[in-house]
Amino acid sequence: MISSYVVEPDYSRLKADLVGVLVFKGEETLPKEVEALNTELGGGIKALLGTPEFTCGVGESVLIYGFRGGVKRVLVVGGGDKGSANAEVLRTYGAVVVKRAKELGLRSVAITARFLSGKEESLRAIAEGAELANYVWGAKKDLRRVEELVIAGPEEVEGAERILKEVGVVSEAVSLGRDLANGPAEEVNPETFEERVREAFKGLPVTLKVLHEEDLRREGLNGIIAVGKGSAIPPRLVIIEYRGAGEGEPWIAVVGKGVCFDAGGLDLKTAASMFDMKFDKAGAAYAVAVAYAAAKLGLKVNLVALAPLVENLPSGSSYKPLDIIKMYNGLTVEVHNTDAEGRLILADALAYAAKNYSPEVMIDMATLTGSIISALGCHAAGLFSNDEGLKEEIMKAAEETGEKVWPFPMWEEYYEDIKSDFADIKNIGVGRAAGAIIGAVFLSKFVGDTKWAHLDIAGVANTQQEGPKKPYYPKGATGFGVRLLLQFLRSKERSG
Repeated sequence: MISSYVVEPDYSRLKADLVGVLVFKGEETLPKEVEALNTELGGGIKALLGTPEFTCGVGESVLIYGFRGGVKRVLVVGGGDKGSANAEVLRTYGAVVVKRAKELGLRSVAITARFLSGKEESLRAIAEGAELANYVWGAKKDLRRVEELVIAGPEEVEGAERILKEVGVVSEAVSLGRDLANGPAEEVNPETFEERVREAFKGLPVTLKVLHEEDLRREGLNGIIAVGKGSAIPPRLVIIEYRGAGEGEPWIAVVGKGVCFDAGGLDLKTAASMFDMKFDKAGAAYAVAVAYAAAKLGLKVNLVALAPLVENLPSGSSYKPLDIIKMYNGLTVEVHNTDAEGRLILADALAYAAKNYSPEVMIDMATLTGSIISALGCHAAGLFSNDEGLKEEIMKAAEETGEKVWPFPMWEEYYEDIKSDFADIKNIGVGRAAGAIIGAVFLSKFVGDTKWAHLDIAGVANTQQEGPKKPYYPKGATGFGVRLLLQFLRSKERSG
């Protein structure tokens, strides 16, 4: 967690292994607090500006070493054109400084602040980038965490301590989600996922419920049971209830796809397609993270997070093509591909949430389709919704957090593609056409009249060759959607 915000009108006095400085294109005059540091470096910062090797593009950086016995190292980071700079530029800046410090194995960092539209918003954005970039997972020892981190500015920022505390909690939640998503199948399966959730939520004001295999059967959650049948580890549905708005206020439901490993079932994936399938539980991991942050921040909302957890493996007990499953809401589904399994477990969880919680709003996150990557690459999530107002609210939260989404249609024509000759619907469409949309229209059959949105995060849940490429996304799980949904929840907080 960031140690503090300090007021320092002369950045040459900062004591840290690395000092970060943000500069913009065309700046002829540096702020006086930066000018003092520039003088300490013999004019090194100003000499960089306008040179071919430093065009001042967003996130571009050059390391300068001090030689007068004061500041040891300064990382000069470009912010692009100041007139178009926004919170995402500041997040990138904070992340670039911390990422470089980790690469150098440095222990302490001071990030100097540049205030844009508002001091509070600027501080929050810099801190978010820095904290998110400071994540390390697993046995990777060559990228140590920065241990001492301060943000320095030339003047007071109202509520700085509160802002940094909130950013720390959100970062902690994102780290929880990343840890769960990054865990390989031997470490994080439906059973151990549940155990880790129980451990993480100890002491928090939540009610944790888990429906195990016998409970799933009794409730008629046959989609979850069918997909999980091929594994030796039974499926389950983890439910986290947080009542921050009190009795009588409506629920908001967040549902996450939790396929702890997806081999495709009997419609077995290729080895290459299977390589990243530990991340098929990212939706569930990030839904859990949202609930964790909401509870720890004390948000004034009633939130229920649901995580259906399965492994989709081939075995003698696996569900089979052309099986017909009677789902929780009574609809029957003919299985045309066992590798279209995420929508089956999500459908049951969505229907369960709709019936048992009557939520005001329901949002799901899922690494649902490769088709969304074909459409958007690895730079945005696909957004599908049955309510225009909800769609706009999510797009606003996405803009504010830098977690991009893009809306897709769910026209009536697409529903024709999931009609079945022997059941109410089938779990895939016709060929590979409109795969992401088909997945969404399938899910819409299970939400009833609830306002609902679906985020297909297959391209952004984890870093891939194509991206997403942001300095605050370390290799592996990104945590995409956690900050977005928390921003959405803040807009829904109940006063009083």
